[in-house]
Amino acid sequence: MRTLIEVDAGAVESRIDPRIYGHFIENMARCLYGGLLVNERPGDPRGPWKLREGIVETVKELAPPVVRWPGGLFADGYHWEDGIGPVSDRPLRRNRYWSRYGPATRVMDPNAFGSDEYMGLMRELEAQPYVNINFGTGSVTEAARWVAYMNGGEETPEGARRASCGRREPCGVRTWGIGNEMYGVWALGHTKPRDYAARYLEFRRAMEEADPGLEFVAVGADHYFNKRWNREVLSVAADDIDLLAMHVYLPGPERLAGVYAARLRGGTAGMYRAIVASPVEYERRLRQAVGDIEAVAGRESAPGIAFDEWNLWWTPAQLLFPRWTLRDALFACGVFHAMHRLAGRVRMANVAQLFNVLGLITTLGDRVCRTALYYPFLMYANLAQPVALRVSVACGSFESPRVGGIPAMSGMPVLDCSATGSDDGKTVVLFVINRDPSDMVNATIEIAGFAPRGQAEISTLDGPSIDAVNTYRDDEIVRVMRKSVDVGEVLPEFVFPPHSATALVLKT
Repeated sequence: MRTLIEVDAGAVESRIDPRIYGHFIENMARCLYGGLLVNERPGDPRGPWKLREGIVETVKELAPPVVRWPGGLFADGYHWEDGIGPVSDRPLRRNRYWSRYGPATRVMDPNAFGSDEYMGLMRELEAQPYVNINFGTGSVTEAARWVAYMNGGEETPEGARRASCGRREPCGVRTWGIGNEMYGVWALGHTKPRDYAARYLEFRRAMEEADPGLEFVAVGADHYFNKRWNREVLSVAADDIDLLAMHVYLPGPERLAGVYAARLRGGTAGMYRAIVASPVEYERRLRQAVGDIEAVAGRESAPGIAFDEWNLWWTPAQLLFPRWTLRDALFACGVFHAMHRLAGRVRMANVAQLFNVLGLITTLGDRVCRTALYYPFLMYANLAQPVALRVSVACGSFESPRVGGIPAMSGMPVLDCSATGSDDGKTVVLFVINRDPSDMVNATIEIAGFAPRGQAEISTLDGPSIDAVNTYRDDEIVRVMRKSVDVGEVLPEFVFPPHSATALVLKT
């Protein structure tokens, strides 16, 4: 069949919040201690700890718009005043949440990375801070004091100075999360939805008194875990919720048996098809949350979605030694496309996590590896434009098997497309994922209301095979390749390589 991609440059679907390319760091396993930070006195949990050499530059290449901290499940056992003042005077505490799973997930917390260190990192990265308060074991007063410390210059009894502002923030921390996964029995402070909503309002009021004009993120739930949670929370607090948090991990660590069974049935090819098709399921679950918001608060209501934890996850080993392949990079590109389509509601997202724990970046001793999952962020955060444009594609299709929480799907388009444009209408960037593992796709591209000229910039995320994986010796096996060609070599026809994601940057 003829493959046709049609873009309407005059049809703006919605604005894309750049925060959807955001990140997440948590005191869990080797994300912070042993990832972002290295111990100058190995064996002593107190450290001293320092920033890993070159790590800021590696992250800055991703143009990170926002970084969430301190959790996650860790946040609901974290007391922020333990992490301020002279580092040598800070207490060594048991990691209130992750110590329950033993040394692999982090038993002790030296509190070397606290509010000031986090804000200093945000300043270096030029990223917006997004802080989760301790809802589970903390108090309203504690949360309000933290806002005052971060944003208002409050001093502690020891006279510690407040954290510094990031360059993109007018003052301190604007975005605050109130709790994490409170719908789950595994969470510290697990509660019922209406009880959560009532207490959420108490926290919000106290934190706003400390600093008006903040943005608040309330706990939302994927329907897989709780179908009633979102609507009950919204029925109490919708008018006071800026963003509703959503977390989705597929195929799902709790579905390990199903993942192994699928591997036995379908092998590498079956896993590939399921993983690259899975963004359709992520999008379906996000649309369920959109439906909850609009059913309770109305289609014109204000609340958006913070997709503040997402990634692939199906085995505990990925918390310590993630081994991302080209297949997984194409999955991440597909999630970006889903968020572009839902940009009217999805206003922030934070991949879990930045270092080691399901990480985009892995470390071993003094070595650093930019995994295959690093490169989708490198391409999309740097190239995607601020508005989503209408795009359609007619192409071949494939079927994908069920793998854990990823359902079997039929009629999956081989190409997945997203078109973005600049505010001045002079730039269009077309992103195209060719999910076919072996065949190139020759496509006709038609762009209405836009006449590109001169050079086209082509960026291609690819590798030698669907199982290609980056290593500490060579972290550019899966990478983004760039070249400039005459626009006539891109339009009206372009050949998309197999197992690849391509960005075509066109200008008038």
